[in-house]
Amino acid sequence: GMNGADVARAIASDSRLSSIPVVLLTSVDQVDFGKMIIDFGIAAHLTKPARSAVLLGTVISVVQKARSQVGKAQFVREPIVQAPPAAPPAFTVIRGPALPVAAAPESTTTPNGPIDILIAEDNDVNQLVFGQILNGLGLSYRIAGNGRTAVEMYRALRPKLILMDVSMPEMNGYEATRAIRAMETSTGTHIPIIGVTAHALKGDRDKCIESGMDDYLPKPVSPDRLGTKIGTWLSETVVAKTA
Repeated sequence: GMNGADVARAIASDSRLSSIPVVLLTSVDQVDFGKMIIDFGIAAHLTKPARSAVLLGTVISVVQKARSQVGKAQFVREPIVQAPPAAPPAFTVIRGPALPVAAAPESTTTPNGPIDILIAEDNDVNQLVFGQILNGLGLSYRIAGNGRTAVEMYRALRPKLILMDVSMPEMNGYEATRAIRAMETSTGTHIPIIGVTAHALKGDRDKCIESGMDDYLPKPVSPDRLGTKIGTWLSETVVAKTA
């Protein structure tokens, strides 16, 4: 079989694959990897066990840098962090499979019935991260690439919960939330909206709540943190809290 070094070497030597950033994941921190990192253009190196938040943050950083730079992505080295004991799950999913990421449309012209989650996010890397997490939770979802589309998809699909990025084109997350809350005044409904922010600044939560959101979540988003938020806000028809 091929080990990680063999795979990295094969990718680096293949012109069809050499532009793909590679994140090296090793069991121990060894200086011997230094030459391989330079020779094969490794974009980042993590030492196992890597916490989910660190892994997601590294993947997002590497992909974004690879898209914004010409040539190989800049090498990123994360400090070794002792992983804490795994916490028990916050809830158990009791629904069926979710829609795959590739099947999450931007349009509301042909909705396939009600959904669990509406993702309002314009960054395709973050869309992928959210999609993978929600797939793992067994929740159905659709993606809106801007605030205006999010409002339209809310009207058409009536999701059970909305993940609302606050910085989007055409209509930002705060404006989209206010528009949705205005529509709810005539229907008497209230859909939980979780604001997603790029920073964990002191005033971010207040701005989200003032706009009509119910909660907020700073990036990078980890599966555990997102799962806990969803378990808190979704009804028991979607998730059942463990005792």
